Amino acid sequence: MNITLKLVRDYGAVSAIHDALYGYNLTKTGELRGDYHAKHFPEQFALVAVDEAGNPHGGIACHWENEPRHIFGDYFYLDDALRGTGAGRRVMEELFRYAEENGACEVRLTTNTFQAPGFYLKLGFVITGETKAPVPLCPENVHYTLVRKLGPCR
Repeated sequence: MNITLKLVRDYGAVSAIHDALYGYNLTKTGELRGDYHAKHFPEQFALVAVDEAGNPHGGIACHWENEPRHIFGDYFYLDDALRGTGAGRRVMEELFRYAEENGACEVRLTTNTFQAPGFYLKLGFVITGETKAPVPLCPENVHYTLVRKLGPCR
C-alpha cells in the first residue's frame, strides 16, 4: 500500500489515532474498556498516514512543549497492514524533520513493553525512565519514557 504523510491540526485525527491505539492496547493488556478520550493540548497536531484514496491508516498525534522547545508524541498507531513495511520509520523520520525545521531540540514519548520499545531504540531514542506497570495479560510490563535528541534549540 502506498501511503502519504499528511500533517493536520484536527482533533478528530488525534482522536482517531488515540482510539485505534487504545483498542490495540486492550488486546495486549486484558484490561476492560473504559471511557477514555484523547487529551486536548495547545499546539496539538497529527501526522497521518493516508492511502491513495485519502483513507487514514494511523499516524502519530503530538503536541509542542517548552523549556526546552520539544515535541511530545502522545499516541502512535499504524494499521496492521502497515506494520513491518517501513511506514513507522517513515512517520517518525518525517516527525523528526518537521520538529527540527520548527526549532525542536528533541522528541519525547512513552511506550510499554507490549508496544514497541525496540522500534524506538532503533530510531535513536534513549530510555530516560522505567516504571513497572503490570497489566493482566502482561504482568512484567514496564512503562518507558524516551527521548531522541535532535539539533540545537532555536
